[in-house]
Amino acid sequence: MRVFGRFLYALIAVGFFLLSFTYSRDLMLTKYLNDVFGTSLVDENSDLPKFYYFYSSIPDYYKSDPIIAIENNGYDIYGYEVARANIDANNNLVITESVYLIVYSSTEDLSQVDYLYLENQTNNATQEISLQRFKTLNLINGINDEGRVYLAKDLFLDDNYNTINLVNKDGELLVSTNFGISDSDFTIKTFIETFYTQNNRLPEVSDFESLTNNNIFPNKPHIADDYAYIFYIAMGIYFTLLILSTYLIFFKKRRKDIY
Repeated sequence: MRVFGRFLYALIAVGFFLLSFTYSRDLMLTKYLNDVFGTSLVDENSDLPKFYYFYSSIPDYYKSDPIIAIENNGYDIYGYEVARANIDANNNLVITESVYLIVYSSTEDLSQVDYLYLENQTNNATQEISLQRFKTLNLINGINDEGRVYLAKDLFLDDNYNTINLVNKDGELLVSTNFGISDSDFTIKTFIETFYTQNNRLPEVSDFESLTNNNIFPNKPHIADDYAYIFYIAMGIYFTLLILSTYLIFFKKRRKDIY
C-alpha cells in the first residue's frame, strides 16, 4: 500500500509539473504577444505588416503579401502562403505549399465562431475548414485534419471556390463574401526551386539580404526571452510546493514514527 501511495504521489507530481510548465509557457507567450500588439493584435503603430509575428514564425518560408485579405462585418480573414522545404533520402528537393489562415476581430468575441467554409456558388461545391483559437488570444487559425495550421494549397484550388463563409455556433453566417486565388498566386516554390538549381542548396537567412525575392523570406521564430521570468516564477513555486509537500507527507511522518 505504501509503494502504491508513493507511485500515486509521483504521478500527481508529474501531472502538476506538466500543467505548470504548459500554463507558464502559454502565459509567457500571451503576455509577450499582448505587449507587442497592444489590444489590437495587429500592432497598428508598427511599420511591420498586419499579423507579421504570426505568419512569419511558420516554417520554413513565407510570403509577406497575403493571398487572402478580407475585412468584412468586423472580421478579418487573412491567408498567407507558406512552404516547407527539405531534401529527401534520394537527394530530391521536396516542397510542400500551404496556406496559413487567420481569422481576427478587434470587436467580436471569436469564441462564438464555429467554422469557415469555402464555396463555389456555380456548382455548389463546399469545403469546410476547422478553426482553433491561438492560445488565449482573440485570434483563430484554420487547421487541417491533423490539427496543424498547414492548410494544403489544393484545398483552396481544387473546386475553383469563389466565396468564403464564416459561421458561428448557432449556424448563422457572420461573413459571406467573394474571394479568389489561383495557382499563380503561389510563388515560393518556384523561387526555392530556382535557387536550389543555381546553388545546389536551400536558401538561408543570409541569402535573403541580397536576393530579389518578391517578399519571400525564411521563417523567423520570435523568442520571448524578456518574459522568461514568468516561467521561472511558476517553476519556483512548483518546486517549493513539491519539496514542502514531500517533506510533510513522507519525512515529517517518518520522524513522528521514530519518536
